[in-house]
Amino acid sequence: MSFEEDFDEELEPVKSKTPSTKIPSAGKKLTLYFTSTIGPGEKKEKLTVNDANHVSDIKETLGNLYGLDPNDFHLSSGGVTMDENSQLKDYNLNDGDDILLIPASTAG
Repeated sequence: MSFEEDFDEELEPVKSKTPSTKIPSAGKKLTLYFTSTIGPGEKKEKLTVNDANHVSDIKETLGNLYGLDPNDFHLSSGGVTMDENSQLKDYNLNDGDDILLIPASTAG
């Protein structure tokens, strides 16, 4: 049996979700669990992030992942609403920590 065949069909290039250019940063990598409390049902995603990233950058990524406008939610860790201009490392996060996506109207 031979599986060698010629295909005339052109394949589309695979699109990566990873940015094509990476800027080296001084932070450390953390695996965090992001739980969305927005909409019906709770949705949880595991992401590995650099703790030198700003909260606003993480919100942008999560907005794309969950199909939400980053202006419509805040991130919360340990009952504290995260400031968009802060870096993740400002919140003393550890591997495996849970971060909540909460509607902007209920954040304090």
